[in-house]
Amino acid sequence: MPRPIALLMAASLVCGTAYAQSMKPSAPQKMMSPDEAQKMRDCEKQAAQNNIKMDERSKFVMDCMTTKK
Repeated sequence: MPRPIALLMAASLVCGTAYAQSMKPSAPQKMMSPDEAQKMRDCEKQAAQNNIKMDERSKFVMDCMTTKK
């Protein structure tokens, strides 16, 4: 009995993975508005000026973008 259960679980895993990969956002959904892109460039420039380490820079930029209006 364990073999059919294992096969069924493997088939559901493959189907679930295929479904998840088909639900990727489209290119327009990924694109930022010009205002958001400018905010991101400003925050990245500020991170470079403050000598933020690369591994901490993405968090800094995201925090900067949420606080900057």
